[in-house]
Amino acid sequence: MKNILKSKGRELLLAAVILIIGIIVTTITPAFFSVINITSILYGNAIMGIMAIGMMMVITTANVDISVGSIFAVCNMICAAFVKATGGTQSVLAIIIAMAVGCCLGLFNGLLVAKLNIPAIVVTLGSMNIMRGAIYYLTDGAWIDGLTGPFVKVASRRILGVQEAVWIWVAVIIITYFILYRTRVGRNVLAVGGNVEAATRVGISKTKTYLFAFGYLGALVGLGGALSAAKLKIAQPSNGIGYEMQLIAAAVIGGTEFSGGVASIAGTVLGVLLLGVIDNALVLAKVPVYWQDLATGIIIVLAVASDALKFIISQNRRRAG
Repeated sequence: MKNILKSKGRELLLAAVILIIGIIVTTITPAFFSVINITSILYGNAIMGIMAIGMMMVITTANVDISVGSIFAVCNMICAAFVKATGGTQSVLAIIIAMAVGCCLGLFNGLLVAKLNIPAIVVTLGSMNIMRGAIYYLTDGAWIDGLTGPFVKVASRRILGVQEAVWIWVAVIIITYFILYRTRVGRNVLAVGGNVEAATRVGISKTKTYLFAFGYLGALVGLGGALSAAKLKIAQPSNGIGYEMQLIAAAVIGGTEFSGGVASIAGTVLGVLLLGVIDNALVLAKVPVYWQDLATGIIIVLAVASDALKFIISQNRRRAG
């Protein structure tokens, strides 16, 4: 029991915080714990949850990608353009195209980080502006709307009473768990993130590991962009602005460490849900939406500060021992 509490302490704390927030909000509006509202929270955060899993993978390698919002916009627009041209009859192909585009953009970021040894935040800051500028230039800022056909039902179609986007999120969670803890590439991600020099000495390729992590994030962002187009039936070049902070927040809150080598899939899921619950609670309590940004910022600072404090304590214990 002690081992479980020690290894899963962050996840249990997040679950408790979510429950406490739910109980407090229920005293204000009993609708919070209704099946409709809970399903709405899951559906409303499924796309962000899918992309947060990819961000977790990149942060585990001790990197970060702040171009995800721009990648999302590019994939969202390309997917919508394809759906518009085909009348929405090629749903699977539309999603594959979006994921392929996202993967290629992610691989581009990963290649620059690995080969040029430039900090990931600098590389992705540049690519963020390049991609955003390019999509605005190519579309002249125009929206793509009026999406129709079977494609628009992909995200919202219900299976066992739950929207399909939520089930896709669950599938991504399972696949990511298998990759991270049951495959060599997953173990390489953890090893490189933990100590890149030691991992390189034992024959693990830093370049291949970075390419996988950034490519995986890009593919999941592409999937998110496709699901967003299906859900909203519209795409615009301004989509995705600010997403990077939410995704980073969800992963860090969940226990994925900026220093690398430590990932938490369950924690990332709970981090997404915590941010979603806070947002939902503010809406139900009729609190101005800008308070969500304040709450997110405070949570990020507390999460990073707690990790830093834990690291300092562990270092002091080692020295004392």
